[in-house]
Amino acid sequence: MGGSISYFDSLQYIFPELALTLGLCLLLVWEMVLGPKKNGEKASLALGFLGVTAWLLAQRLSWSPQTVFGMLRVDAFATIFKLFITATTAVVIWMDTQDRSHNQEGKAETWFLLLTAALGGFVLVGTRHLLMLYLGLETLGIASYALAGIHKRDRFGAEAAVKYVVYGALASGVMLFGISLLYGMTGTLDAGQMVRTVLELSGQGQMAALALPTILLLVGFGFKLSIFPFQWWAPDVYQGVSAPVAAFLAVGSKGVALAAFLRVLATLYAGILIGEGSTVQSAQGFASSLIPLLGILSGATMVFGNLAALRQTNLKRLLAYSSIGHAGYMLLGLTLMGRLGFEVTIVYVFVYWFMTLGAFAGVLYFVNQSGSEEISGLKGLGFKHPVAGVSMVVFMAALTGLPPTAGFSAKWYLMAAAWDGGLWFLTLLLALMSVVSLFYYFRIAKALYLEKPETERAVVSTPSLSALLFLLAVGSIAFINFEPLAAVARESVLHLLYW
Repeated sequence: MGGSISYFDSLQYIFPELALTLGLCLLLVWEMVLGPKKNGEKASLALGFLGVTAWLLAQRLSWSPQTVFGMLRVDAFATIFKLFITATTAVVIWMDTQDRSHNQEGKAETWFLLLTAALGGFVLVGTRHLLMLYLGLETLGIASYALAGIHKRDRFGAEAAVKYVVYGALASGVMLFGISLLYGMTGTLDAGQMVRTVLELSGQGQMAALALPTILLLVGFGFKLSIFPFQWWAPDVYQGVSAPVAAFLAVGSKGVALAAFLRVLATLYAGILIGEGSTVQSAQGFASSLIPLLGILSGATMVFGNLAALRQTNLKRLLAYSSIGHAGYMLLGLTLMGRLGFEVTIVYVFVYWFMTLGAFAGVLYFVNQSGSEEISGLKGLGFKHPVAGVSMVVFMAALTGLPPTAGFSAKWYLMAAAWDGGLWFLTLLLALMSVVSLFYYFRIAKALYLEKPETERAVVSTPSLSALLFLLAVGSIAFINFEPLAAVARESVLHLLYW
């Protein structure tokens, strides 16, 4: 079993973080020296270091779990989600190089901030120490705030950045207060040791005291996940930022925040598994009390996200509400509070990566063509851009959960697990909301193929973006057989619970 190792031996475990840090530092220096020039070389530098980081992470997939520096976990779960955020950042940077809606100024700053956010995500998914978790969340958050306001001449962007900072600061303060209460009760910031202390306190009838700090901690995660009622910032921010940045917030930021929340819940669940006698009964009672709360949040998030999306005409705003709805679906898996629930959640996150990144890449492609972010700007473009048009339809079908896409298999897997777990009401609600989502996703396909353009537009050639759309569309279909993803998820959950 994994354990703690010496300081110098620990250095080899953070080579990916060091490579990423070196890359963002070199990118910053290059920008300071050259100014807004040679963006192609700067993009290559950023993507190159992300490639090196991914290679270093891949070497660690077969390593035994370890705790380094007493605070960071190196296990399959952390490594998989570090690869997740690395791949997300690489795709987003590539998308940003193809973005014609903004000038070339500020491109390198955007990529620097994306790498910084990725580094925060690395810390976030690789720790169960609450101080490190908070620092990772803040690193990710501050970089995201800057990304939202990087185009300061854009009125919507400036407004989005202000809202994001205000809501984010409030959520951060509430979360920090919750962490301080937990530290005061247990005398430790390590979640694993904290659970053991809680198990000891449970015999003294003090479990109810955990309710307040647990709710406060949930607020911080709720903000990042944009779950109801902490989602108010998301539509305005997604609309105000560029499509690549919106894609990062919807996929990268949300994915690593969910992973961190999953690790916290898994640590609690693992503590219950190793408990004994009356303490485990009390702890199980506390865990069971979380299930109704998570279930209510899941259902409310599903309903709000999907119903609000029905009225949207702006593509990015529609996808913002869509991502809120999908956050509700993912929260349903966590509501199961067990090994199977954690597994299906991870599988859903993997599939979500393909279809949501693809949807935002499609928005970017068609904005480049029409200059409009409105659904009406898509009229008749499907036939003129067959690869992009078909790919966009695939993404909409996957997000809806229609066969033969991976979105169908992911939702089926989730619904089956929830039904077997006794969450029949939420299962039926998920099915109903999937039907509702068909109406607003179909509007995009309808505009592409069933409506005539108001004016003839010249075709803007973007072969690189077309290739990206094609690859993401293939992934959104190929993983209808989700067993390879389930195998990866299963291994990572084993490391969470039993190492």
